[in-house]
Amino acid sequence: METTKLFGFLNGHESHPGKFLKDHLEGVFEKSKEIANFHGYNELVEPLKYICLTHDVAKSHVKFQKYLKTKKGHYPHSEPSAYLTFMLTKDIFQAEIVRRHHSYQVNFEDIMSFWRNLNYQDVIKALEEFLDLNKIEYLTEKEWKRLIFQSWHSQYLLNKTVKAEDLWFNTRIENSIFITSDRLDALNVESINFDEISYQQDRFDKFLESLPKNHLSDWKNEIRESTLSNVDTISEPGIYTITLPTGAGKTITGLQASMKLVNKLSLKTIIYVLPFISIVDQNSEVAKNIYDKVQEDHHLVSASKEKEDLDNLERFILSFRYFKEPLIVTTLAKFWEVLYSPNANDSMSFHRLKDAIVILDEPQSIPPEYWQGFGETMSFLSKKMGTYFVLMTATQPKIAEGKELAPKSSFPKNRHSYNIINKKIFLSDIKQYTEDRSDNSSLIILNTKKEALKAFILLRAHLKNNLFFLSTWVIPKERLDRIKQIKQLENKNSPRNLISTQVVEAGVDLDFDYVFKDLSPFDSIVQAAGRCNRRMLNKLGTVTVAEIIDEDSNNERSYASYVYDSISINNTKEIFAYKNKFLEKEVQELLDKYYNALSVSKYQKGPWYDIKEGNWSNYKPLIEEHLYEDVVFVDVDGTVSNKLYEIESLEHSLENYERKKQLWKEIQNYSINAPHKELEQWETYCNEVFLEENKKLEYKGNGVWLITQLGIGEIYSEEVGFIPYELKEDFYG
Repeated sequence: METTKLFGFLNGHESHPGKFLKDHLEGVFEKSKEIANFHGYNELVEPLKYICLTHDVAKSHVKFQKYLKTKKGHYPHSEPSAYLTFMLTKDIFQAEIVRRHHSYQVNFEDIMSFWRNLNYQDVIKALEEFLDLNKIEYLTEKEWKRLIFQSWHSQYLLNKTVKAEDLWFNTRIENSIFITSDRLDALNVESINFDEISYQQDRFDKFLESLPKNHLSDWKNEIRESTLSNVDTISEPGIYTITLPTGAGKTITGLQASMKLVNKLSLKTIIYVLPFISIVDQNSEVAKNIYDKVQEDHHLVSASKEKEDLDNLERFILSFRYFKEPLIVTTLAKFWEVLYSPNANDSMSFHRLKDAIVILDEPQSIPPEYWQGFGETMSFLSKKMGTYFVLMTATQPKIAEGKELAPKSSFPKNRHSYNIINKKIFLSDIKQYTEDRSDNSSLIILNTKKEALKAFILLRAHLKNNLFFLSTWVIPKERLDRIKQIKQLENKNSPRNLISTQVVEAGVDLDFDYVFKDLSPFDSIVQAAGRCNRRMLNKLGTVTVAEIIDEDSNNERSYASYVYDSISINNTKEIFAYKNKFLEKEVQELLDKYYNALSVSKYQKGPWYDIKEGNWSNYKPLIEEHLYEDVVFVDVDGTVSNKLYEIESLEHSLENYERKKQLWKEIQNYSINAPHKELEQWETYCNEVFLEENKKLEYKGNGVWLITQLGIGEIYSEEVGFIPYELKEDFYG
């Protein structure tokens, strides 16, 4: 159909306040062409044309036009627009993209059920309410039913003639480009203007020269040069690994290897994926010393400029976390969404994987039950999109067969030894394993927040020299500050002791003489050991591991069982039964035994297997929502209350949506999650003791709480974060 015929009935109608519908539809298509052409998806321009030009046509309905002017009433436009998409494309999946473009993709069976149960006459009636069918060529009832039947019949041939994962991919890539274009145009972005990766060898050489020199520098350089020479042998997309000991300089090696590939193969994007937000900042700083145009992406990022100084493209990137720059540093949780989430907005960066290098730093943080499916996903996408995946860690899990790029290497000498306590202990027994540490440096890692807090209360008397605490009950702003403080003490070689949950295990660049670790999967223990004598500056460090029992449980349950799956823990115990004292140089052999045992119990779980079955909406985030937990904002400096008040005061409107989203993002650095029942206990106590105007804790509704400045020092301690009510007396005395 010619564009003029399609747009004949749109004149004068608006898609958004002040924007003509015709201009919006054309603008979305122009942006789709820009994105598709940049990524080498020229063949998608034609199907995208009809998706883009029909996706909002039902906004021309008198009810929607009235809503735009009065903000009263409502007219759902996506479904009737999708009727026209199907009429023109004869493709249910392209019509589904339009039907669900403000929500999420549904399962294959649900798609077929919806279209099969539509009444043709009802469809015609709905279309006639906003367009003149005499001016377009549309399907007859017979043709409509035949096409629906053919699509429905394909459900029974799924994975026989057409693979579900191929249907999913075709739908997702078109959806990704279209949704991005739609949101860009809605925010009045003229053009996205992708940048090429900028890399200057002399700039990198200067950065290397600026790094502190020590007795490990030559060893690190040899490893890096050997790895880079192996990169020269790469000629096609696929899965590659860089397996190096902790402290060997993987970040710099991985970034330089990626740049070598970019230059050699004319690739477009580097996506650096990290397990924790706390190390996104750390690795972004390294990347910014080497490259221009580095995008730091995680949910705590807010604008560095004032709102009024942001241009429309910057607003778009910030609002939707779109991977715009040529080098993106992001979290594994976000990358998981980009790959698998059925939500329309989550799919936006999916097309950025085309001709990209994805560095997965510490991939063992993916739960083992997802390893096989994730490996199959990478293999599939490397073939479909020309993506190069690089898995980089000291403890390389058996996620997929990949070509190793790093030389076999170990530290010039052992940095630490392992001492496994093959018996269960109580938390109170931990004192005997941490004695005489106050004048040195020690790291004590526990499995749960409450366990860690109890350990802090227990040990603070004799670990009093520069004692720190880290858990996700400490607001992100203070967690990052605390890591910096510990690093400063380390640089001065001053005593420091840290009690923490697993937030310090992988990638956090801290060094201690001694590490005590509650039992966890073996690879997690090795990662924790990477913080012990990391820079090989002191005598042999010690890593002690013991299984701690929850004394409050009815059946002497270990804290490890609250966090980890039984298969990983049991395989770890078998390794330790075989060997309970060993040196760092023996770890790789034991890791191989551990991963081989895990691979015997192959899991076929997770989003990839749902995709292969056509269950596209059966998605779970990599990090599950905090069950029975609420969001708590902590007003440590008096800024949160005002911003929350502004959010509550703003009326619901398109104009205020962006402001609300920006304010919400700004206060995430002051947020934690805490169990609902713990908060209710505090609320009961506060209501009994304090007057309304002296509230220390306020419930804002919808699972959101505020600890006011009056609650600092009681409900929230600036030393350790949130205090469960039951530990109030133990902590404060």
